[in-house]
Amino acid sequence: MVEHLGVPEVHLLGHSHGGFVVQYHALHRPDRVAGVILYDSAPVTGPEHAAEAMRMVRSFAARYAGHPGLPEVLAAFQAIPTISDDVRMTAVARGLFPAYFADYWGREEEFAAMRAAVRAAHISGLDENLVPHAVDDRADLGSVTLPTLVVVGRHDVVCGVRWAEELHRLIPGSELLILEKSGHFGHIEEPDAFSRAVTRFVSSTARGTS
Repeated sequence: MVEHLGVPEVHLLGHSHGGFVVQYHALHRPDRVAGVILYDSAPVTGPEHAAEAMRMVRSFAARYAGHPGLPEVLAAFQAIPTISDDVRMTAVARGLFPAYFADYWGREEEFAAMRAAVRAAHISGLDENLVPHAVDDRADLGSVTLPTLVVVGRHDVVCGVRWAEELHRLIPGSELLILEKSGHFGHIEEPDAFSRAVTRFVSSTARGTS
């Protein structure tokens, strides 16, 4: 991949599930990687991650109790186990959309068109033995030697602050940025703060810089 780009090193940014891909590279294929950005990611999947997500969903529901849009969001969460094709996946993703923002309904005019345009593909989370595929990198993250920036939205219900703080604690020398007015999409909700942090991190960790 790096050879095709014609550069000596790259920075890898992984958002959400993409964070697990970047963590894999940091742990197993760090050659020619100048640094990694784990953005709304986590060190683990599975029951523990799901329990934390449900805790955050309950917090979201309490924050917006009485809002007319809340029942649709909660129904979408309940429908997640029923997803079996792209059509259902798209419907659920649109239903969940407000929960992925710090204040979707306060900025609905800004984000409504984006929600209507959502298309989602259903990809099974089962391995070749039809068992849920789980990740747990916690025992290995202490061996990461690459410069690492961890970014998370304060109100992220999917991969929230608990996981960002754990990543930050486990990865030696890592930096942590919490976007206080964001959910799962800080690059959309707080684009200036997000871009400044990423630009500074990449500039400071590029080859030939201190």
